[in-house]
Amino acid sequence: MVITIRSRKMVSGSVNSLMKTIDDGFMPIISEKPGYIAYYVVDSGDGLVTAVSIFEDEETSVKSNNLAQEWISKHLGDLVPGKAQVISGPVMVPSQS
Repeated sequence: MVITIRSRKMVSGSVNSLMKTIDDGFMPIISEKPGYIAYYVVDSGDGLVTAVSIFEDEETSVKSNNLAQEWISKHLGDLVPGKAQVISGPVMVPSQS
């Protein structure tokens, strides 16, 4: 598994509106992609929004990062301009569910 964490700072609008747009517009797209495991968006406070995505492998994770960048730029670029800060890598210690 690969986890990617992307953070962006909002410059305008409300976090609730941003979250609704992501839930309504991006979630249906990303959740249908091969290798998708999970996608979460967190209100990190002070206008910082953090997305955590989990995919089966690095290839699908990279594709999802590109898809996210394109979608966010097109649909939310005025609220969260520029590129996200990205941390990504393979899961080294799995959870003990």
